[in-house]
Order: sequence, then structure tokens, then C-alpha cells
Amino acid sequence: MEIDIALLKEAALNLSPYKRLQLINTLWENLKGVEQDKIDQAWLQESKDRLRAFRQGEVGTVDGETALAGLKAKLSQGAHTAR
Repeated sequence: MEIDIALLKEAALNLSPYKRLQLINTLWENLKGVEQDKIDQAWLQESKDRLRAFRQGEVGTVDGETALAGLKAKLSQGAHTAR
């Protein structure tokens, strides 16, 4: 069955926000396959590993302001060297 994408798009945009969200979720779940499950599992394991390392004192923390200031400084240096 061939569906005109333009008509489908128009119909979707005329849905209520709630119905659009339901449509998005349905389409997203349909796209998620075995590969996405593998990716999700890998990120879950990475998160667990990072939390374990933090709790065991293997890694430290940096507050947001300090991290952003450091990034801005590095980006600024990179802009000057790129010229």
C-alpha cells in the first residue's frame, strides 16, 4: 500500500499534541530493533561502571561551572590556534 507522504505529514501535523506524541512513540518503537537494544544495554553497563567507579573513589567530580569554564578556555585556545 503506497501512502502519499505529504498527506500523511499533513494529517499527522493536524493531530492534537497528545496524539502526535502517541504516533511518535509508535514509530520510534517500530524503528528500535535488536541493534537499539544492544546500544541501550551497552549504555546501561557504562552507566553502572561509571557509578561504581565514582562510589569507589576511582574518579572525581567537577562542578558544572568549572567544567564549562574549562571547555570555554579550551575552545578559545583552539580558535586562536586555528587562525
